[in-house]
Amino acid sequence: MNQEKINFRQVRDFGETFNVSVKFLRQNAKLFFQCILFIAGPFILLSAIAGAFYQSNAINMFSINRLGSGGIDSLLQQFGWAYLLFILAAILASLASMATVFSFMINYLEKGPGGFTVSDVQRTVTQNIGNVLGVFFSFTLLIILIVVVIVVIIAGIGTAVPAIGILLALFLLLGMLMILPPFMWQMSATYLVKMTEQKGVFESFRRTRQVMRDNFWWTWVIVVCATMAIGLAGIVFSLPQAGYQMFLMFSHLKDGGGDIPVGFLIVATICTFCTTLLYSTLSVIIGFHYFSLAEKKDGTGLMDRINEIGNAPVNNVEQQY
Repeated sequence: MNQEKINFRQVRDFGETFNVSVKFLRQNAKLFFQCILFIAGPFILLSAIAGAFYQSNAINMFSINRLGSGGIDSLLQQFGWAYLLFILAAILASLASMATVFSFMINYLEKGPGGFTVSDVQRTVTQNIGNVLGVFFSFTLLIILIVVVIVVIIAGIGTAVPAIGILLALFLLLGMLMILPPFMWQMSATYLVKMTEQKGVFESFRRTRQVMRDNFWWTWVIVVCATMAIGLAGIVFSLPQAGYQMFLMFSHLKDGGGDIPVGFLIVATICTFCTTLLYSTLSVIIGFHYFSLAEKKDGTGLMDRINEIGNAPVNNVEQQY
């Protein structure tokens, strides 16, 4: 059965962006989640296992013996090797998931529905490993530099004039609430630009800023609403783990500690794995919003359709008979 190919290069409003994302996922659900499972799945599973072990250590922290004797030291222990491994595994899972989703969209854009396989998506991911890592390390260094500069400025002003330092911290918090969602979209969309247009890292980031110009609040609304919608859906997978975790915490406060059941590690791993799979759909919305803004700025999709009409063969009597 032939399926209609979804046109990526089309200007879409708020509702249309969500509708086309849902349509895309419904049309390609089987192959899409197969790609996520087989390509990004091992990294997601590693992250889920690391997260389960880290959470088991956090539960042990709530035992009466450790809280009474360890104090601040027991709290600091939660940011040791277990936490570091969890963060590294989560980063790898996030990059693998995003690269797989964008590679899937690239193959769909080139070959249409049913025109590619998991191997094709895997090949695209492999070809873009350098692009993904290049964007990640560039952004990581840039963010570290920005954070250090901001902390130094606020700390210096706060030391000289504490009241002004507090006000700056509050303004920074409010500023982050406004700037962070579009900035996070730009960072994610930069990976897609790097993979599709083969620009430099900062040139790709500049490209996302160009297409988002005059669409800042539109992007803010889409990112916030999409994150909230997926987060609410993810509660379904998080409830078993949260309930089990609260039960174990209260048990440890009562009896003073003990070994974490293997059952909790299994439940936490499964719940985290499913939640991460669900959050991979956010990259689909990010991708469609980028193509919409790029089409609004460039109009390449419209020009292609006009050219197709202009190049369409003209039927005449001799062709028909």
